[in-house]
Amino acid sequence: MALRRPAPPRLQAGRPGARPVVPAPAATAAPAPAPAPAAPPAPALHHPELAPTPTLRGPRTARRTLLLAGAAVAVGLPVTALAVRATRPDFTDVAAGDSRSEAMRWAHETAVQPALSESEYGPDQPVTRGDVAVALHRLAGAPAVDLEAAPALLTDLGDDPAEVTALLWLHGRGALWGDAELKVYPAEPATPSCAATMIASLLRPALAGVGVTWDASAEVSVPQSGEGLLDLDWLTRAGMAPESFSASSGTGAAGVSRADLAVSLHRADAVIADALG
Repeated sequence: MALRRPAPPRLQAGRPGARPVVPAPAATAAPAPAPAPAAPPAPALHHPELAPTPTLRGPRTARRTLLLAGAAVAVGLPVTALAVRATRPDFTDVAAGDSRSEAMRWAHETAVQPALSESEYGPDQPVTRGDVAVALHRLAGAPAVDLEAAPALLTDLGDDPAEVTALLWLHGRGALWGDAELKVYPAEPATPSCAATMIASLLRPALAGVGVTWDASAEVSVPQSGEGLLDLDWLTRAGMAPESFSASSGTGAAGVSRADLAVSLHRADAVIADALG
């Protein structure tokens, strides 16, 4: 006959032979994640010698800055804009009936090309290649460039921080190239050809990016045409060239005046405003 093992006795807690009651471990909250280390402060984007970043003013300046914002990508820096001057001066060296007077007032008020003094603009004073670069840099909102960190890509930049910044920024945008010796000759007088090349090289891809283009005329659409003539033609067909610019003037020694540059950039500003609505 099979034998059944008796069930084990049930002993009350605390009696001899009873198993000790082990309390269940209390639930504990998961440890909070350690806070992420604070990000190091961003490096300064301005050269110590440069003035503080101006404030963005005006809808047209904002549109122009947005269109040319891609230029800052070339050097990895943000775009800011120049402050607009509040005054509308009457220059003693600009005739009342001068058709260029509105452009010169605009250039002064927007700080794209300020007057020489409170009463004189210097409309017929020639500009250098460096002057054109500075004006274009200001037209785009004066993007900052860290001069201490920027690589030495050009060999004749000079000592003026504003001009050095403009030259490096235009070079990074592809609007200014050095020769075999990596020179850009900022102190040399600007000709219509070189001014047109700098302006067109900066504005043409930016406007093409929003679908605004102009075809070259048949007269210069041949392999023998130099780059300067093509750029002068583009500037003319885009409505940005002053009356003194022409295909024939591009190859000569004729210089560009402050009034010429003001007119060209004033018209460029209007074209940009129309392109962006």
